[in-house]
Amino acid sequence: MKLSVSVFGAATAMAFLGHANANSSYLGTCASNIVESLTNLLQNGKASLNFGQCTKDNSGNGYSAGIINFSTGNGDAWQVVKLYMHSTGYGGEFDAYTDDIDTYASNGSGSSTSGLSGFCPAWEKAASSTSSYIFFECQDDVLNSNYFSPAMTASNGLGIKFDVTKAAILDSAIVDGPGDDSSSLGGIMVAVANSINGTMTGNSGNSVMIYGKYHVDEIVWLKLFLQQREKVNPSDKPNVASYNYIIANNPYNWDSSIVALDSSGDKQTIT
Repeated sequence: MKLSVSVFGAATAMAFLGHANANSSYLGTCASNIVESLTNLLQNGKASLNFGQCTKDNSGNGYSAGIINFSTGNGDAWQVVKLYMHSTGYGGEFDAYTDDIDTYASNGSGSSTSGLSGFCPAWEKAASSTSSYIFFECQDDVLNSNYFSPAMTASNGLGIKFDVTKAAILDSAIVDGPGDDSSSLGGIMVAVANSINGTMTGNSGNSVMIYGKYHVDEIVWLKLFLQQREKVNPSDKPNVASYNYIIANNPYNWDSSIVALDSSGDKQTIT
């Protein structure tokens, strides 16, 4: 996951899409539950949330921890820790690691874990303490402030109506970052827009507006978005494959359950 500071919010069991339930222009309750489970399936290999998980990141981002693999190498793990340290529930779990985590976050030190040998036990301790719900809320808040809001702002700006499209945009924000470089969400969307030079029809029943002049069927646009995402981020191929499968085999709006592919390509029912 790339760092970019910018939304989620509300906490514990409903975790990272709870805040969205208050605004039907974002995602409804059922769709929120499905997106929550789907995102965790693609990020962590299982649909259930695990606030306490922490492992060495094989992609070169230090340690990855929490519900969407907050990273010590790109800074969002440090954001979670800072929020927790300023909360009433903080129990001193991270006192020995703050200088190093801060340094790695500030410098974008990537894979370095020097000085952090006890970071994962500290994270796991915070997630199992009597104040664990506060630690969960801190994770939820960083999700909210970094990923959900920019994804939904981008969706609303285009006139996106379907849950599948909103979810795909959110997944890219989390995995690729919501920034503007070519491999992040913003850059991917710009590249798609620049590839369109006329109206593109389809059968979805909704169209998005590109540069104020081209109407493009929403699902046609989504397929272009997924294609561009995989082009600039080949490691996102399992996520893209799952969303292409969802498009082909499920309703575009989600009010019960969907069938998706996990990162191994196996079918999973998500509720």
